[in-house]
Amino acid sequence: MARAGFWAAAVFVGAAAGAAVATAAYVNSHETVSHSGLCVATLDGERYHRTAEAAGNAALVAAVAARRDIPTYGSTIGVATAIQESGLRNLDYGDRDSLGLFQQRPSQGWGTEEEVTDRHHAARAFFWALLKVNGWEDMRVTDAAQAVQRSGFPEAYEDHAAEGAAWAAAIRGDSSFPAIDCDLGAASEPGTVKYLEKRLRADYGKGKYAVTVLGRNDRAVLVGVTAESGKEVDLHAIANWAVASAEEMSFSSVRFGDQQWIREQGIVPATETTGYDGVLIGIVERIPEED
Repeated sequence: MARAGFWAAAVFVGAAAGAAVATAAYVNSHETVSHSGLCVATLDGERYHRTAEAAGNAALVAAVAARRDIPTYGSTIGVATAIQESGLRNLDYGDRDSLGLFQQRPSQGWGTEEEVTDRHHAARAFFWALLKVNGWEDMRVTDAAQAVQRSGFPEAYEDHAAEGAAWAAAIRGDSSFPAIDCDLGAASEPGTVKYLEKRLRADYGKGKYAVTVLGRNDRAVLVGVTAESGKEVDLHAIANWAVASAEEMSFSSVRFGDQQWIREQGIVPATETTGYDGVLIGIVERIPEED
């Protein structure tokens, strides 16, 4: 069976109008390889494993806090809360009428059933409530979370504080790329540049990042992502975000500087110099048919 190919190398040539793709190569595997489907976030030598679905939701929650200019600690609180409430899954069930990532209850004013199971609405609602808590920045994770959630288990959130910090630091760019690694099999559905642009706006806000198509072949598109701020921390952020979101977004590769992640290989050395200052993301646009 032919496996989805990945951008393994891209050579760019400089020009006043920008960089153009000169060559691009794919790495293809014709052997069936087993992949765990898990992602890992690393902080201070500690590794935290979650499913690719959960990693993508952690990335979304942490990024929505960034959109509101909430400090990274706020992202930590948000991710830790979602771990405790749902295991970072967008649940369609829960205690009484609780639903979604944060198990928010429509009967308690969090929104309609449709709204609280919309991940962006749920994250925005959580952070809106967090910002109303006086002094949340100086509270323990569990105390700040409890002030919002009013759980029957007020100390439980602290159990996930360290893991929340690992995902938050990566997605906010406080931990340099690659702080997240995912062990994924071939993409099951194609992705699109349009959806990438939509998600960047929804997660980080309009104008934070710009997407440029750099090249295509018969299986994938290579795009460059640049940060409006020009800050390296924002590029580390989007590179880690892209790895964490790779399963949902059908990303095949992520590269920033001399570090790269390739979907079916994980983090591997980047030996070629691209001459591109932003983040390079490969998107699987077509799923190859079986041989």
